[in-house]
Amino acid sequence: MPRIHQLPPDVVTKIAAGEVIERPASVVRELLENSIDAGASRIDIDLEAGGTELIRVVDNGCGIEPEDLPLAFAPHATSKLRSADDLFRIGTLGFRGEALASIAGVGQVMLQSRPPQSSSGAELKCDGGVLGPVKPWNGSPGTRIEVKHLFYNVPVRKKFLKSVATELGHVCETVTRIALANPTLHLTLRHNGRLVYDIPATASLLDRIALFFTAEVRDALYDIDSGDGPLRVRGFIADPQCDRGNAKLQYFFVNGRWFRDRSLAHALQESYRGLLMSGRYAVAFLFLTIPPEQVDVNVHPTKAEVRFQENSLVYSLVCSTIKRRLLRENLIPQLTPLQGHAVGFGLSETAEAGEPRIATAPPPEPTSQTSLSLTDRDEILPPARTWDHPTRSSTPRPSSLSDFSTLSEFPAVSFDTSRSADRGSVAENSSQVRPTAPLLAVAATTPRPGSQPVQPPTPALPQPRSESAPSVELSETVAPTAIQLYDSYLVLETAEGMLVIDQHALHERILYEQLRCRIRDGQLEVQRLLIPEPIDLPAEQAALVLEAAEALRELGLEVSDFGGNTILLSSYPTLLGRKPPHEILRGVVDHLITQERPPTKEALLHLLMATMACKAAIKAGDKLAPEEIAYLLHLREMAEHSHHCPHGRPTSLLFSRAELDRQFRRT
Repeated sequence: MPRIHQLPPDVVTKIAAGEVIERPASVVRELLENSIDAGASRIDIDLEAGGTELIRVVDNGCGIEPEDLPLAFAPHATSKLRSADDLFRIGTLGFRGEALASIAGVGQVMLQSRPPQSSSGAELKCDGGVLGPVKPWNGSPGTRIEVKHLFYNVPVRKKFLKSVATELGHVCETVTRIALANPTLHLTLRHNGRLVYDIPATASLLDRIALFFTAEVRDALYDIDSGDGPLRVRGFIADPQCDRGNAKLQYFFVNGRWFRDRSLAHALQESYRGLLMSGRYAVAFLFLTIPPEQVDVNVHPTKAEVRFQENSLVYSLVCSTIKRRLLRENLIPQLTPLQGHAVGFGLSETAEAGEPRIATAPPPEPTSQTSLSLTDRDEILPPARTWDHPTRSSTPRPSSLSDFSTLSEFPAVSFDTSRSADRGSVAENSSQVRPTAPLLAVAATTPRPGSQPVQPPTPALPQPRSESAPSVELSETVAPTAIQLYDSYLVLETAEGMLVIDQHALHERILYEQLRCRIRDGQLEVQRLLIPEPIDLPAEQAALVLEAAEALRELGLEVSDFGGNTILLSSYPTLLGRKPPHEILRGVVDHLITQERPPTKEALLHLLMATMACKAAIKAGDKLAPEEIAYLLHLREMAEHSHHCPHGRPTSLLFSRAELDRQFRRT
């Protein structure tokens, strides 16, 4: 049995460096955080070979006193903490005092610094943890750090580094996070002597978003602000049309620190529920302000994760703030023709194979200042991206976080039997004539064989909201009627242009909201079967149905085990009476088996209601009578989110009058 012995200091340093310093981007992050903590207003970064050969960071911060230079390389030496109590109210980006020691243990470091009040500074060299003598240095105020030959003494670690282009990409991502978290910081980045980024302090947060993620993303953003308070969330969220196939454009910051958090990512996606299709992700830049004593940042070696004292409160704040903001916007997608092609649908650049996406006009040709394309394959370096007052959208938007306005109270949602007549001509005309619409009936008028006869309920219509989202109002000079195309789409004229409606998606949204509101109010009418209907399922599917029995009961589908692989269905919601009960249940089962993991009860209810509404809604190909079309448009005016179906598909597309005029060469 080997005897226990203490590891040499150089081995300890290399082990510690393995946790903190993963790649050149880790070095850049630690040095940038030190510069920001030092009060720097400008930081210049120079790289060679993606940072593997040289990383130079120069700032104009407070500098380091000559006698403190050796301590800067000592493990756990810092000026940011005094006692253990300070760990519970950390207000700086760095605090452990191990960054420089770890970097110096796996690289050759030259540290030069001069405090502004001193006439001269000093420099100190450290190779692989071995300190040299302190020498005088006559440089400008601030700190200058050079890290050469990273991992030169740990060849096995250097072997696992990626290509120069990949390592440069990670550094650029680090610079992006720092630039977004510090909108008044002047940052420059050069690689092999060529400029990559030059971001002055005058570039606002929106300007920086446009620089890093294109003007298309910037112009699709809405500002959010939860208002003053000890917990506050501000930032920008994107229109649902500006979605992505991954979560890489979801940025979270707390007290100026970037972090990742699965709970907040879930809150963001939950806020967009029903507005995004499955597999699509929202775009957001969220900045949280939380008292330092209520957030723990000392939980991850790279400080990429944090813990909140009131995690559920933060979750609710983010979710409710985003939902309130989305309700204020008109989210009806714009139908835009492809340039050089006929109006229609196509696959966007970010659409996955087999997933239809709304075709949009291609973005303008990138300039030399905003392009990310590689122009020098030998250098593997994108053209310089500098801020030069880019062309902004005509829609006024806040230029910084300080311009955000406080949001009003979240409006209550109702879905009752009365309706005001001030929401456009559709509501006014439809309220005078309430046609009988067989395909759109909210309940069956004839009892099913084997069921107890019930009185059909009055169709539930929503009540006007106290603060409704902007909607496309119908032209007062045009009758609120539409024509049906291909037995699938409704086309009508609005004040803004030509509106094309997917009849199935719209009816699905209407049924979903009626289900949700009746369940919420405890008024869901249930049709009980005199003789329960047996349904045979595979064993796995039968088990899933029984596990979800409680949620299904809330939706009016009462199921029980009959033995073997047979499920007994005892009731169904009368709202979906036009569809056989067993077909509704089988549609729910088909959805349950596609879930990778059991969802939360709230999410499960949403998924089941959306599935039931989809199965019971009118389909593409169903011929509608004129009075049925009028009634469907009437119900559309009542719906809270009539612009998207519960699965995130748009229910309508607007072809603007301006676009029509442009297509016919009238402009």
